[in-house]
Amino acid sequence: MNDKISFSISLKDARIIFLTLLVLVGAFLIFNNLSVPFARTWDIRYGYYASLITFIVFIVGLIVNAKEIVLRTRAHLPSSKSLLALFCLLGFFTVFSWNHIENSHRVLSDETSWESMGLQMYFDHTGGICNEGIWKDGVLDCHTEVNNFKGKTLGFVYSLVFHFAEPNRDTALLVNYPFYLLSLIAFFLALSIWFKSDWRALAATVFLGGMPIYLMQSRSASTEVLYICIFSLLLAWYALVPPKEVKWKHFLLTVPLLGFFSGTRQETVFAFIPFGLYYVRYFRGEFYRLPLFVLSVIAVSWPAVNTMAAYRGFDFQGGTHAAHSFSNFWFNLKTDIQHMLSLESDLSHGGIMNDPFYTTFTILLLLATAWLLYRMIFKKRYRRGFILGILFCLQIFVILFNVSGTFEIDINQRYVLVALPMFALIMALGLSDCLETCGLNFKKSSSVAAAVAIFLSVGLAIWHTSSFDANMLYYKNKLLGEENYLNSYLKTFPKNSIYIYARPWQMLASGYSSFSERTFMGWTADEFAKYQNETNGNIYLVRGQDGYGQVNRESRVVGFKTTDQITSILDGYKVEKILAENRLFGYPLTLHKIVSKHGLSLYAQGISVSDMQIENAAGSFALTKNFPESVAYRIWLGDSVASEGTLDSTVSTVSLANVSSGLSRYRFDFYVPDDTVRITRDVFVEAPGVKLLSSIPIVSYTQDWGEPQTNESVEHHTMQLNGETYRFGIGSHATSKMSFNLPEAYETFHAVVGLDDESACGDGAEFIVIADGKKVWQSKRLYVGESYPVQVKIAGARQFELQIDQGGDRNCDHGDWANAWFSSEVK
Repeated sequence: MNDKISFSISLKDARIIFLTLLVLVGAFLIFNNLSVPFARTWDIRYGYYASLITFIVFIVGLIVNAKEIVLRTRAHLPSSKSLLALFCLLGFFTVFSWNHIENSHRVLSDETSWESMGLQMYFDHTGGICNEGIWKDGVLDCHTEVNNFKGKTLGFVYSLVFHFAEPNRDTALLVNYPFYLLSLIAFFLALSIWFKSDWRALAATVFLGGMPIYLMQSRSASTEVLYICIFSLLLAWYALVPPKEVKWKHFLLTVPLLGFFSGTRQETVFAFIPFGLYYVRYFRGEFYRLPLFVLSVIAVSWPAVNTMAAYRGFDFQGGTHAAHSFSNFWFNLKTDIQHMLSLESDLSHGGIMNDPFYTTFTILLLLATAWLLYRMIFKKRYRRGFILGILFCLQIFVILFNVSGTFEIDINQRYVLVALPMFALIMALGLSDCLETCGLNFKKSSSVAAAVAIFLSVGLAIWHTSSFDANMLYYKNKLLGEENYLNSYLKTFPKNSIYIYARPWQMLASGYSSFSERTFMGWTADEFAKYQNETNGNIYLVRGQDGYGQVNRESRVVGFKTTDQITSILDGYKVEKILAENRLFGYPLTLHKIVSKHGLSLYAQGISVSDMQIENAAGSFALTKNFPESVAYRIWLGDSVASEGTLDSTVSTVSLANVSSGLSRYRFDFYVPDDTVRITRDVFVEAPGVKLLSSIPIVSYTQDWGEPQTNESVEHHTMQLNGETYRFGIGSHATSKMSFNLPEAYETFHAVVGLDDESACGDGAEFIVIADGKKVWQSKRLYVGESYPVQVKIAGARQFELQIDQGGDRNCDHGDWANAWFSSEVK
């Protein structure tokens, strides 16, 4: 590589710098000023399509550059001997991995969330994680979708793979190993060009492929393996296209690769400077080239940048520690080096390694780094590579700057994968350069370095086979064993079963329908009866590791516990214990079949009503019961009887003609022995002049706690006011203000307002409607157990605001704008 560096700046350079800074500042202002709900909404709504467009550009780039890729690769093809050695080593790693490394998750929470995101991209073409849902005939019906904060590219890859294989965790777990092999091939090709030595490149490649943490994660589902693969492909492409030969068409591959690269880990965007600096001569040729390149990279990296805008702090990180600080950096740097140098073994498990790092590799890395620094400072070698490397290390600094960047947490040891290619390069280059300085010629020093790399990588893998067999550090993670046990055990249960679990997204990725404990606790009697009927009574509560103990705020990664929720469920429902595994995990893994709710009649838990199906101005409801007795029923619309009859069979359909447009509320009275079971169904029929509030985007909001929730309470439950449930609306929390731009001029706003029944400790709140800047309605102070119907004229306003003012303090003031909609005339 040419080590000459020029820092002269011409007038044209100044224009380039100015325009580039203008693009960067503009992008920063846009993303930094995004409201959190706006950023999160875009992440879910358009995240998949952003990845899809990037993928299409990538395919176009491959087609446009296909001939040149072939020709340039042939021109730089390594020697047959080095290629033979490479593929023999790839064969060894493959055989070793498939015989001694279990194909399973090692991080679990992140890995299964990316799989769940892949399911969402595949089934619904959205960009979030399906947190809760139901599997029906091999299709996932997602009930709750949440944002992800990294791994968008891996989720998109899964969505592509799911077109050719079963969409589940077992398919996802097979994806990483091909990426592992491809990364080593691309890495070898890139370095053989830059080093001008096949054997020096082979040394670096073998060091990379033989690192135990990389071997282990290649048999898991970590996004960092894809990170190394895309990084290696970028290195290969940059090596094939040197700065003097680059043309605009080459960026049809470069830009989408950088976009996918940013979607592997959100910190990766901090490493993009070297990818622009490498082609600085080309960018200086025309004033628009660098600004256009930066703008293009920002466009394809939008999901990652938007995610950082939406996640400006992490509740699950830090505890009593600052989430991002220099104290974290120094603590993480010190403890991470200690872990990578650790010679300790676990004698209770046969003396296996305590950490998935070879101390020999770490020592060689530190010595090689010191040697290359000496050569760079005193002999003026490798200066350009040093600058590019330091700039690339910005992302590593960001990771260490975060509270969770410590290897004391086993799941975070995979973070080192972002630095492994650089580690491998430094080890090979430092070793061979030192040998060359000591008297060996360039060819022999490279060959010896390759021999040392092969001996160490292969020899240490064989020497530590028992450590790989035992899953090294990760065998201590009981959640991994819990996942494998449940996946095997639950296969014997009915396919329509629903599992209440602390990590429902994990269940979904494994093909099981699941909801969280908190969501289950928010089910109304009607919802419970509905799911009981749909599953034939197969609803189960799983109590795993998260169901014991309390949250440790002293931990650098706080995590979560569901102990209290599980206790409430076990106290509030009649259950049958199906499983109690007390030996395997150090805590009892239990499975309870949920039979019925205490204090509620079996008839109330055995009747359910579907949502209305509408066709040609007529509607129909499906009525279901799971007991033998016939039941008389009556359906009310307001004060009028819409239909009546007797429910004799298990399922019966009731049809209603001339369903009105707008929002209607139907009440079902089932006359069971000694009781009346009452169920309500809200129906909204779209038509010109009517609009649901929850279908209109929130332009901006302020809220003292949480975020506004669409069609549910602020705590993600069905909205409930004074014992009545509501299907539509927005759940908020006082004090709050939400602004909307109405799509057309409406005359009347309708709603039912009050503090949600989940607000047990609320001290009252006032609800205010503002149209075009004027207050048009204000409620009295409403307390829990009260609801108030709203029907206020807004005179065709286009700017609309809803406000909730707290009474005394903000505690538990969960305010609902239930069944809120607009009409062009008073109904």
